Amino acid sequence: MENQTTTPTLINDTVKHGGILGIISIALTLVFYVVDYALLADWKVGLISLVIFLGYGIYAGIAYRKEIGGFIPFGKAFQHGFLIFAISALISTVFSILLYTVIDPELPAKVTDVAVENAEKMMEGFGLSGDAMDEAMAKTRKDTEERYTIAGLAMGYVWALIGCAVFALITGAIVKKKEPEAI
Repeated sequence: MENQTTTPTLINDTVKHGGILGIISIALTLVFYVVDYALLADWKVGLISLVIFLGYGIYAGIAYRKEIGGFIPFGKAFQHGFLIFAISALISTVFSILLYTVIDPELPAKVTDVAVENAEKMMEGFGLSGDAMDEAMAKTRKDTEERYTIAGLAMGYVWALIGCAVFALITGAIVKKKEPEAI
Protein backbone atom coordinates (compact mmCIF):
# COMPACT_ATOMS: atom_id res chain seq x y z
CA MET A 1 0.00 0.00 0.00
CA GLU A 2 1.32 3.44 -0.93
CA ASN A 3 1.92 6.08 1.66
CA GLN A 4 -0.19 8.95 0.42
CA THR A 5 0.10 12.31 2.08
CA THR A 6 -2.63 14.79 1.47
CA THR A 7 -2.37 18.51 1.69
CA PRO A 8 -4.80 19.80 4.31
CA THR A 9 -7.51 22.14 3.16
CA LEU A 10 -7.75 25.57 4.74
CA ILE A 11 -11.07 24.68 6.38
CA ASN A 12 -9.89 21.33 7.77
CA ASP A 13 -6.76 22.88 9.22
CA THR A 14 -8.54 25.86 10.75
CA VAL A 15 -11.25 23.71 12.31
CA LYS A 16 -8.57 21.46 13.82
CA HIS A 17 -6.44 24.30 15.18
CA GLY A 18 -9.43 26.44 16.15
CA GLY A 19 -10.74 23.48 18.16
CA ILE A 20 -7.36 22.96 19.83
CA LEU A 21 -7.10 26.65 20.70
CA GLY A 22 -10.69 26.60 21.99
CA ILE A 23 -9.79 23.68 24.27
CA ILE A 24 -6.70 25.57 25.45
CA SER A 25 -8.94 28.55 26.23
CA ILE A 26 -11.37 26.39 28.20
CA ALA A 27 -8.48 24.76 30.09
CA LEU A 28 -7.00 28.16 31.01
CA THR A 29 -10.39 29.43 32.15
CA LEU A 30 -10.93 26.34 34.30
CA VAL A 31 -7.45 26.63 35.84
CA PHE A 32 -8.06 30.30 36.70
CA TYR A 33 -11.52 29.46 38.05
CA VAL A 34 -10.25 26.63 40.23
CA VAL A 35 -7.13 28.43 41.48
CA ASP A 36 -8.88 31.74 42.22
CA TYR A 37 -11.89 33.09 40.36
CA ALA A 38 -10.48 36.62 40.84
CA LEU A 39 -7.91 35.74 38.16
CA LEU A 40 -10.78 35.90 35.64
CA ALA A 41 -10.91 39.67 36.25
CA ASP A 42 -7.14 40.28 36.26
CA TRP A 43 -5.90 42.17 33.20
CA LYS A 44 -2.41 40.65 33.55
CA VAL A 45 -3.84 37.14 33.29
CA GLY A 46 -5.83 38.27 30.26
CA LEU A 47 -2.67 39.61 28.66
CA ILE A 48 -0.85 36.32 29.26
CA SER A 49 -3.78 34.47 27.65
CA LEU A 50 -3.64 36.75 24.61
CA VAL A 51 0.09 36.06 24.20
CA ILE A 52 -0.62 32.31 24.35
CA PHE A 53 -3.37 32.61 21.73
CA LEU A 54 -1.23 34.74 19.44
CA GLY A 55 1.70 32.33 19.83
CA TYR A 56 -0.48 29.35 19.01
CA GLY A 57 -1.90 31.16 15.97
CA ILE A 58 1.61 31.79 14.67
CA TYR A 59 2.60 28.18 15.33
CA ALA A 60 -0.50 26.85 13.52
CA GLY A 61 0.07 29.21 10.58
CA ILE A 62 3.69 28.18 10.13
CA ALA A 63 2.73 24.49 10.39
CA TYR A 64 0.02 24.98 7.74
CA ARG A 65 2.44 26.86 5.49
CA LYS A 66 4.91 23.97 5.71
CA GLU A 67 2.18 21.43 4.96
CA ILE A 68 1.05 23.24 1.80
CA GLY A 69 4.53 23.54 0.31
CA GLY A 70 6.34 26.19 2.32
CA PHE A 71 4.71 29.28 0.83
CA ILE A 72 1.53 31.18 1.61
CA PRO A 73 0.34 34.61 0.50
CA PHE A 74 -0.70 37.14 3.12
CA GLY A 75 -4.41 36.89 2.23
CA LYS A 76 -4.54 33.15 2.77
CA ALA A 77 -2.42 33.43 5.95
CA PHE A 78 -4.86 36.08 7.22
CA GLN A 79 -7.85 33.83 6.44
CA HIS A 80 -6.18 30.91 8.19
CA GLY A 81 -5.49 32.95 11.32
CA PHE A 82 -8.89 34.62 11.38
CA LEU A 83 -10.76 31.34 11.12
CA ILE A 84 -8.66 29.73 13.86
CA PHE A 85 -9.26 32.66 16.23
CA ALA A 86 -12.98 32.93 15.35
CA ILE A 87 -13.58 29.20 15.92
CA SER A 88 -11.64 29.31 19.18
CA ALA A 89 -13.57 32.39 20.35
CA LEU A 90 -16.89 30.69 19.51
CA ILE A 91 -15.93 27.60 21.54
CA SER A 92 -14.75 29.81 24.39
CA THR A 93 -17.97 31.85 24.30
CA VAL A 94 -20.17 28.75 24.43
CA PHE A 95 -18.15 27.48 27.40
CA SER A 96 -18.37 30.87 29.13
CA ILE A 97 -22.14 30.87 28.76
CA LEU A 98 -22.22 27.42 30.38
CA LEU A 99 -19.80 28.47 33.13
CA TYR A 100 -21.59 31.69 34.04
CA THR A 101 -25.19 30.49 33.69
CA VAL A 102 -25.18 26.74 34.43
CA ILE A 103 -22.00 25.62 36.21
CA ASP A 104 -21.70 28.58 38.61
CA PRO A 105 -24.51 31.15 38.21
CA GLU A 106 -23.12 33.10 41.19
CA LEU A 107 -19.76 33.59 39.47
CA PRO A 108 -20.77 36.71 37.47
CA ALA A 109 -21.54 38.62 40.69
CA LYS A 110 -18.24 37.51 42.24
CA VAL A 111 -16.18 38.45 39.20
CA THR A 112 -18.06 41.74 38.91
CA ASP A 113 -17.17 42.60 42.51
CA VAL A 114 -13.49 41.88 41.82
CA ALA A 115 -13.54 43.87 38.57
CA VAL A 116 -15.17 46.85 40.29
CA GLU A 117 -12.60 46.68 43.12
CA ASN A 118 -9.77 46.59 40.57
CA ALA A 119 -11.25 49.52 38.67
CA GLU A 120 -11.69 51.52 41.88
CA LYS A 121 -8.03 51.00 42.87
CA MET A 122 -6.93 52.06 39.41
CA MET A 123 -9.11 55.19 39.44
CA GLU A 124 -7.88 56.13 42.90
CA GLY A 125 -4.36 55.81 41.52
CA PHE A 126 -5.33 58.39 38.89
CA GLY A 127 -6.58 60.70 41.66
CA LEU A 128 -10.30 60.31 40.92
CA SER A 129 -12.57 60.76 43.95
CA GLY A 130 -15.97 62.04 45.09
CA ASP A 131 -18.96 62.15 42.78
CA ALA A 132 -16.89 61.37 39.70
CA MET A 133 -15.63 58.19 41.38
CA ASP A 134 -19.14 57.15 42.48
CA GLU A 135 -20.50 57.71 38.99
CA ALA A 136 -17.63 55.80 37.37
CA MET A 137 -18.03 52.89 39.79
CA ALA A 138 -21.79 52.67 39.19
CA LYS A 139 -21.18 52.60 35.43
CA THR A 140 -18.39 50.03 35.79
CA ARG A 141 -20.63 47.77 37.91
CA LYS A 142 -23.54 48.01 35.45
CA ASP A 143 -21.33 47.40 32.40
CA THR A 144 -19.54 44.48 34.04
CA GLU A 145 -22.77 42.83 35.21
CA GLU A 146 -24.20 43.09 31.68
CA ARG A 147 -21.05 41.52 30.24
CA TYR A 148 -21.81 38.22 32.02
CA THR A 149 -25.38 37.77 30.79
CA ILE A 150 -26.03 35.43 27.86
CA ALA A 151 -26.68 38.45 25.64
CA GLY A 152 -23.52 40.16 26.95
CA LEU A 153 -21.39 37.08 26.34
CA ALA A 154 -22.86 36.68 22.84
CA MET A 155 -22.16 40.36 22.10
CA GLY A 156 -18.67 39.78 23.48
CA TYR A 157 -18.18 37.22 20.70
CA VAL A 158 -19.13 39.82 18.10
CA TRP A 159 -16.54 42.21 19.58
CA ALA A 160 -14.05 39.34 19.80
CA LEU A 161 -14.28 38.94 16.02
CA ILE A 162 -12.66 42.37 15.72
CA GLY A 163 -9.84 41.12 17.96
CA CYS A 164 -9.66 37.98 15.82
CA ALA A 165 -9.14 40.15 12.74
CA VAL A 166 -6.35 42.10 14.46
CA PHE A 167 -4.66 38.89 15.60
CA ALA A 168 -5.05 37.46 12.08
CA LEU A 169 -3.36 40.56 10.63
CA ILE A 170 -0.42 40.00 12.98
CA THR A 171 -0.16 36.25 12.37
CA GLY A 172 -0.71 36.70 8.64
CA ALA A 173 2.16 39.19 8.45
CA ILE A 174 4.44 36.78 10.32
CA VAL A 175 3.36 33.58 8.55
CA LYS A 176 3.22 34.83 4.94
CA LYS A 177 6.00 33.73 2.65
CA LYS A 178 6.19 34.50 -1.04
CA GLU A 179 7.36 31.97 -3.54
CA PRO A 180 10.63 33.05 -5.16
CA GLU A 181 10.04 34.57 -8.57
CA ALA A 182 11.64 32.85 -11.52
CA ILE A 183 14.04 35.07 -13.42
